[in-house]
Amino acid sequence: MARAYFNVASFNVKNLVLPGITYYGRNRYSDGKYDDKLTWLAEQLFRMDADIVCMQEVFHEDALQALIDRYHGLLAARHSAHKARLDQYDNVFFQPNMDGVHTNPQPGLAILSRRDILEQDHVQDLTQNPIELPEDDGFSYSLTKTSRPMQMAKIDLGKGVSGWVFNAHLKSKRPKYPTNDPASDEDNALFFDRSKAVFRSLALRAGEALALRREILAKTEGSTDPTIVVGDLNDEIGAVTTEIVGGEVPWRAWPGDLKAKYWDVELYSAARSHMRRSEHASLHTHIYNGHYGTIDHILVSQELYYRNRDRIGDVHFVQCYNDHLSDDSMQGAPSIGDASDHGQLVVRMSIDDERLTS
Repeated sequence: MARAYFNVASFNVKNLVLPGITYYGRNRYSDGKYDDKLTWLAEQLFRMDADIVCMQEVFHEDALQALIDRYHGLLAARHSAHKARLDQYDNVFFQPNMDGVHTNPQPGLAILSRRDILEQDHVQDLTQNPIELPEDDGFSYSLTKTSRPMQMAKIDLGKGVSGWVFNAHLKSKRPKYPTNDPASDEDNALFFDRSKAVFRSLALRAGEALALRREILAKTEGSTDPTIVVGDLNDEIGAVTTEIVGGEVPWRAWPGDLKAKYWDVELYSAARSHMRRSEHASLHTHIYNGHYGTIDHILVSQELYYRNRDRIGDVHFVQCYNDHLSDDSMQGAPSIGDASDHGQLVVRMSIDDERLTS
């Protein structure tokens, strides 16, 4: 069977900001720290060797270009001219955060691709089409802006097949306090107000998940092209917000034609598919306060799902680059410094000739 292989990666680059620029009101890189960060990130890109990289926490386009240049320098030094040319990222889609400016940047997104980007789109401002739940039984909800942009790129995957790749970074579990809220100071021990801040983050992440789901459905419902959703979704695969992104799993007792409608828009965890087909027991992309979790995900549509008899491709294996992570709640644990505080997921997939013609 002739296959066109391609690797897709999720890479939270942890505050990729130009040196000397203050971010989050208090942090900034020296020239030396910035150079060290570019070196580490470029080396990690080289190790990952992904054809499509979806990045989160990219604050400045100039910093992104500096990273790409550093990576291309590694290719030139370590590969033949022909191989280096093939492995370059010639297609770059950067999307800044609508709330950021050069001197007060906010986290944006980027997609780096060795394959042609055929179309691109993004969403962050929902003012014209808000996420709204009208008041019912004492509850209502409205969201007019996501905390970070969401990217959508239609990319040539090979064998004449293109697919939509979504890149997202949903709101973290970090409590979201109103400005100057005294509860944000732990010394005040305002426990209920601190719980409200956690709820505020959850509500924002849930709304963002719903906004992302809406974009996925708009681009892919009824399509037979593959859909790939990548990013830092900031919760586990079984969490409600992640399940909103992935879609509803049809009940097994439903008739087949009804289940097929749901399968058409359902997304599947590449990591979970990999572990079901191997003895790979677990993986983690993040450690916080002693808790090891997987909050970075790559989800695929039924066109790439191994249990679908009509698939046109497959997920072959998943690698998680997390050796740089350490549990900083443990005494004496090494600091990760300016490296990423996330593990990087790389999924190897393919489009299969015989399945396209069968």
